[in-house]
Amino acid sequence: MKSRENIEQLYLTETVYSWECIGIGGKYSPFIRWAFAIFAGLLLPIFLMLVEDDPIWSLGFWYCLTLASMGILMTRYLFFPDKHRCYHLTSMGIHYTEQDMIPEVAYKIARGFAWVGIVVCIIVAFMFAPLAFVGAGAFALMSFGMTNFQSTVDKSYIFIDERSVVFNVMNDSVLSLSVPGKGGFEYVGDIYTQTLEQKAELLSHLKSLFPEMEMVKIKRLNDQYKHPVYQQDEVAE
Repeated sequence: MKSRENIEQLYLTETVYSWECIGIGGKYSPFIRWAFAIFAGLLLPIFLMLVEDDPIWSLGFWYCLTLASMGILMTRYLFFPDKHRCYHLTSMGIHYTEQDMIPEVAYKIARGFAWVGIVVCIIVAFMFAPLAFVGAGAFALMSFGMTNFQSTVDKSYIFIDERSVVFNVMNDSVLSLSVPGKGGFEYVGDIYTQTLEQKAELLSHLKSLFPEMEMVKIKRLNDQYKHPVYQQDEVAE
């Protein structure tokens, strides 16, 4: 675990290379997320269509179709949103930010629903028996928490040295970085680039900064776990 001074020094160190990545990250990740979104969005509408057995020209069919379209888009862009990542490579490692690419209008709608929920809870609590305060109060607390619902920017960092291992996934714009530490790993995770050309440029800078660092080409992301660096960790345990 690095000290606060080391972390501050990482951010103060001159940036050698910087890049941005907009999207989900990974070659197959977009297809997987769209598959989940389509499945989740179509589940209820298809059930309603089967129960009602509406013909294609009926109002019920088009209602279910509209509901399905909204469900797919909401699931994809609210629950599985694209990411905006900004990376900065220094001689000590990488520091970066990550933010969900959710439209600001979505946050405004969520905050609006939260205020409406608070008003409804207050009305319910005063109109019905005291026991209503239990359910209404819990929902009101949840609504209060959503009144400040807004986009957040997450900050992260990775310390890199000659012991680090970079796994280069061929034909994909992702790198997997393993940084050994005492009793295990200080960091194991993926670094995303927008294009293969951008990844090649990043690898070139990494090689220049850390000439002794091992770089391994792999076909699939999970192939990295066959590397001896992971086997040694298992033996040590």
